[in-house]
Amino acid sequence: MTTAAVGDEILHTYVIFCYKKLQITTKYAPECAVKCICNRRRGKGGCMKKIAIIGGGVAAMSAAVYALRANADVTMFAPYGLGGLVATIDKIDNFPSETSTDGWTLSQSFVAQIKALGLKPLRERVLALTKNNDEFHIVTDKAEYEFDSVVVASGTAHNKLGFEAQWVGRGVSYCATCDGNFYRGKTVAVVGGGGQAVREALYLSDVVANVVVFVPGDKLTADAVSTEQLVAKENVRIVYGVTVTAIYGEDVVGGVEVFIGGHTEKTDVAAVFVAIGAKPVTEFVQVDGVKDEKGYLKIDERCQTAVKGLFAAGDVTNGPLKQIVTACGDGAKAGFFACR
Repeated sequence: MTTAAVGDEILHTYVIFCYKKLQITTKYAPECAVKCICNRRRGKGGCMKKIAIIGGGVAAMSAAVYALRANADVTMFAPYGLGGLVATIDKIDNFPSETSTDGWTLSQSFVAQIKALGLKPLRERVLALTKNNDEFHIVTDKAEYEFDSVVVASGTAHNKLGFEAQWVGRGVSYCATCDGNFYRGKTVAVVGGGGQAVREALYLSDVVANVVVFVPGDKLTADAVSTEQLVAKENVRIVYGVTVTAIYGEDVVGGVEVFIGGHTEKTDVAAVFVAIGAKPVTEFVQVDGVKDEKGYLKIDERCQTAVKGLFAAGDVTNGPLKQIVTACGDGAKAGFFACR
C-alpha cells in the first residue's frame, strides 16, 4: 500500500475496477487506483464524474439528459418536483416543433424522458453551495454531499409587492392558471406591465368576467403580439402610471388602493394577481465572483461561471432572453460541459 490519502474504501473500489478493465497485477493496484481517482475528477476514462443539478424545470431536466448520456453520476435536487414554472403556463406558441401547446403538456414530456433515463430526483432543498479545494459541497435540509461539478438551474421566484402576505391564499395569487378558475364571473386585478403580467391578463380574460391591469409605467413592455391581443380584449381595462399601495377586504380580498395622478383611488376586485417580475433563486450559492449585481449567475458560452466546475442554466443566469427554448439550450450545454 503506497498512499494513505486514497483511503482503504476508495482504494478497494477502484482496484476492483482496474482489475476488470486493465487486468493488472496486485503489485500495481495502488498506482492505478490513484490514476482512476484523478480520471474521475477530470471525467476521463471509465470513472464517472459526480454532478449535481439543482432545480426541476426544463433547464435542469435538459442538463440531466445530457449529463446522463455522458455517463455521469447525476444527483438532481428538485424540492418541488419536476416541471418548474413552465408547467403553469396556459399557452405556448413559440416553442420549436409545437404550433400551440400548454406548459403542463410540454413539461411532462421532459419529465417522461427523465423517468425513462432512470433518474429519481431528491426532494431536498439546497441550503448552501460552497467550493472546497477541487470539490463542491452541498448542504440540503436533509443531508450533505460532495460533487465534482454543479449545474445551478434553480430558476426565479416571484417579486412581491411587500404588503400582500396576509392575503396570499385569500385572493392574492402569483399564478393565474393555478387560481384563475376560482374567480369565474368576477372582476380581478393584475399588477404589472411586462410579459408575465400580459400573459396572466390574457389567460384571465378568458376565464373571469373582467380584468383590470394596473401598469406601473406608461406602457406595456411585453412582445408586440401579446400586447396587441390584450389591448383588443373587450373585458380588459388597462390603467397606466399606477402604484398599488394597499389591499383591503375582510376575510378575503375586496379591492385595492392605488395612487394615480396625485391622488388615491379604490377599485373593488375579487382577486389580485401579482406579476411584477422575478428575482433569481441564488441565495444558497456561496461562491465568490459568480453573481451580477442582481444576483443572477454570470456565465460564458459554455454556461460555466467564473469558477471552474460551476455551471448555470435557464432563468437563473444573466442571459438576455428568458425563454423555454433558451433554457433548454443552456441546460444542454451546462450538462455536456459539466462532464468534461
